[in-house]
Amino acid sequence: MVYGIAIVAATYASVRLYERYRETRKHSLRNQAGKKTAASTKSIDLTATSGNVLIETDENKKNKHYLIMSGVSIGLSTARIFYPPLTLASILLFTYTAIPYLRQTEKSLIKDKKVDGYVLYSFADIMMLGLGAYASASVGIGLLHMSKYILSNAKEQTERQMVDIFSQQPDKVWVLKNGTEVQVSIDQVKENDVLIVSAGDIIPVDGLVTDGIAAVDQKMLTGESQPTDKSTGDRVFASTMVISGRISIQMEKSGQETIVAKIGETIKRSIEFKGSQELKGEKWADSFTLPTFVLALSSWPFLGPVGVVGILYCHIANSIRVVAPLGTLNYLNIAMKNGVLVKDGHVLEDLTHIDTVIFDKTGTLTQEIPEVGQIILCDDQYSQDDILFYAAAAEQKSVHPIAKAILKKAQENKLVLPQIEDSSYDIGYGISVNIAGKTINIGSGRFMQMKDVKISKKMQKKMDAALAIGHSVIMLAIDSKLRGIFEIHVTVRPETKQAIQALRQSGIEYMAIVSGDQDLPTKALADSLEMDNYFHSILPEEKANIVEKLQKQGKKVAFVGDGVNDTIAMEMADISISLSGASTLATDVATVVIMDGSLLHIPYLLGLSRKLDKNLSRSLILNVVPNVIALNGVLFFHFGMLTTMLVSQAPLVLGTLNALFPVEHKSVHSIDDNVDIDESARLSESTDSGEMNSMISV
Repeated sequence: MVYGIAIVAATYASVRLYERYRETRKHSLRNQAGKKTAASTKSIDLTATSGNVLIETDENKKNKHYLIMSGVSIGLSTARIFYPPLTLASILLFTYTAIPYLRQTEKSLIKDKKVDGYVLYSFADIMMLGLGAYASASVGIGLLHMSKYILSNAKEQTERQMVDIFSQQPDKVWVLKNGTEVQVSIDQVKENDVLIVSAGDIIPVDGLVTDGIAAVDQKMLTGESQPTDKSTGDRVFASTMVISGRISIQMEKSGQETIVAKIGETIKRSIEFKGSQELKGEKWADSFTLPTFVLALSSWPFLGPVGVVGILYCHIANSIRVVAPLGTLNYLNIAMKNGVLVKDGHVLEDLTHIDTVIFDKTGTLTQEIPEVGQIILCDDQYSQDDILFYAAAAEQKSVHPIAKAILKKAQENKLVLPQIEDSSYDIGYGISVNIAGKTINIGSGRFMQMKDVKISKKMQKKMDAALAIGHSVIMLAIDSKLRGIFEIHVTVRPETKQAIQALRQSGIEYMAIVSGDQDLPTKALADSLEMDNYFHSILPEEKANIVEKLQKQGKKVAFVGDGVNDTIAMEMADISISLSGASTLATDVATVVIMDGSLLHIPYLLGLSRKLDKNLSRSLILNVVPNVIALNGVLFFHFGMLTTMLVSQAPLVLGTLNALFPVEHKSVHSIDDNVDIDESARLSESTDSGEMNSMISV
């Protein structure tokens, strides 16, 4: 039977020599290509995320192929029992199916310099081959391929559902050529081309405004809650959005040269670094390797080679390497179905250790659309309802957040607004419209100056007081005279208090707010939410310093933010979370993305994480118990190789069922009415489990 081992060894050695020759040849060709290859590699860097799905698909096809070939190998090895001339063919087919694991064994021994589960199984399979148990050896390889296919198939299906929301670049843009607007592909835009961007459009490039006036939402870059007025000479950036108005932009940088893309490259590197951690399942498997190997070798004099093979197959590496990641993938899928995108299993597992949560203020604890506060009257000629009426009438067709706030206030006061013709609008830093013979101007202080509206010292003092505590102000002029001032208040998300209380109940020990705002508004919000601390007037790099300081105190920190100015802190934090309305960069760097923007999903996710931890612990038990039974069968009841193999691999089935069908999860409850904050999570688990079950079908 030794010739079977010799054939496997000779075939594998030939394959490896050929692979090394091919790699050397490719390396030589790459060196000759030189700069062309480097340029090509760089050009696809930002598309790496979308490429992952294709790579997984190829990997899954390969695993399926080997699984099918393993089935053929089992059949052929069984047939040779009745027809010995099939022996050579069965050995060659066995060798073909064993090559991926022999390659992994070589890597473990030579490169990683360790003895792991792959080494044990390969050693056992070669011993079975030497003993003439070709069918048993083929079954062993088949089980390995089956486990790998189950995992890769589930992983592929899960990754298909992960949406790459990093890029917000439009495919087509309007370019001004010879005085005519022409729509072209973004790839055709060249330096110094003039692009036309209107309300509702995303700015596709970095550049200078050459004409027009617009309000631009650049919260993703600056963290500002209010849009910024842009006019001739101002610089704008790719991936920001024009809220109102229309501007012409002379392109300076596009694609990978933009600020957004540069930060994106850094973000991707940070994610790749975090992805190098080992899953808990792999750690469990490694911890059982040495004891199993020592026990198998020491039993040789008493049990012989059959007993050694049986003990080696009692190792849990094969099943635990599947069921632990498979369970994690299932919980990732459950989270996504409930509006939470968790980027990898490490995060969902590590959430159980979080004891500190730091919140950015703007856009995280507060809503994007503000509220109207006090309406300050500038004279007695008009009432507050009059001022609100004219303001709402002027703003009724605008999509600006402040316009929506004013319209909401008018609806609450049950004001009936007149119909205004679109042609009467003059959108820029504000709006000009004619209503019942009156000229209405509403907008910022700069807009009032443009319209020659004078502001008294008394009114300026009142506005300064509002600005000092973090409010914005919008002015209304009627017939060129200032008549009213709106205080615009940033509003706390309705679920914020409930989410904070739920986090307290879930065991979070320390919570704080960090903000670039002034002391008074930040303190007021922190007090209202019963935070442990707050930090005001904080620069982006200082947010990261705060996170680092807390980590040095032994805390495990989760950072919840939404702007690019939060990315440094997010990279520093143990876990980073962004909301659905977050900027694309913050969404890309965050390890957790709340897709529907509800803060209540954070305590829900903590509960889900703890459920996963219990599930993984249960998987360990389900893996250990059958292997203990198989081990005792080998030691005391003379189990054969195939019997031992089948009993010891039963955890692959039990663990898969446990991973795909998690027990009921009692998620974080509502503070006010003691109702489950996400009852749909429970209901969806059975659906998700069914979907995951379909993932592993061959």
